[in-house]
Amino acid sequence: MVASWIFIAMLAPILFALSTFIDKFVLSRYFKSSSNALVAYSGLIAIPAIILIYLFNPKVININSSTALLIVLNSFLYIGYFFPYYAAIKRADASSVIPLFQMIPIFNLVLAFLILHEKLSLIQLGAFFLIIIGALTLSLDFKKKFSLRKDVIYFMLFASFIVALNITLFKFFAISTDFWTTSFWQYLGFLIFSIILLLIFKKTRKQFLDSFSENKIPIISLNIFNEIINLAAVIISSYAVLLAPIALVSSINGLVPVFVFIIGLVLSFFFPKIIKEDTTRFTIIKKIVALALIFIGGYILNSAV
Repeated sequence: MVASWIFIAMLAPILFALSTFIDKFVLSRYFKSSSNALVAYSGLIAIPAIILIYLFNPKVININSSTALLIVLNSFLYIGYFFPYYAAIKRADASSVIPLFQMIPIFNLVLAFLILHEKLSLIQLGAFFLIIIGALTLSLDFKKKFSLRKDVIYFMLFASFIVALNITLFKFFAISTDFWTTSFWQYLGFLIFSIILLLIFKKTRKQFLDSFSENKIPIISLNIFNEIINLAAVIISSYAVLLAPIALVSSINGLVPVFVFIIGLVLSFFFPKIIKEDTTRFTIIKKIVALALIFIGGYILNSAV
């Protein structure tokens, strides 16, 4: 069982890392002024997931209306994290921003204890400190008198808390119903959120429609590909939390910065016109040290299961 949940959980960070760079490319190329339209894309891609889940299990609609509403509202939390996340990734390298998502396991630890009564050992708690130190090291700007990139940190702390709360509540609802029922109503919530966003905000609607007319083939194909990747990662991660404590599954995402770092270096050296990360020697060494701390913390958590 241990090996199975770790293998399943490991697939998510690989997909999230790939999606991160597509996000950054799309934001810099097509959505420079506002990222709201990109959030709308993220919600609309849930349509095929909703259809497939219903065809696979039509009984997913047979739940209490109040429970369905709560799951939909919880889904608003998840898709809402895109706003602070996109704000952060516009302001810094992807390999510096993504590691701050390692605050998610910390929030998960507290929320899972309060809501689901899950507990971790002292060794596992100690591993969390390594993850925190590694994540904060990546956010330090040593060239500016050790000042913290406060704007990026604030955005990512908010985004991390939103994701952690969504994950915890997802497990809460999945335990009382089942995985596919909770997933169905969560993805339906994604769709509803996007529709509301497009109906209420005229500027977002205009940008969304303009993206079709101005960059029809590349924007549609790239966004569909990216959202399929992201959706698959969400499904895998959501399923994994049913197999092990939330905080432990969440900590596996400590490997996301490793994949982001590797992909970022490859793109910066071979495809600088697509993505250009900071590749100075000092920055690379700093990131390697920070990623090592995160990786060690994640390894300890996995070994302590």
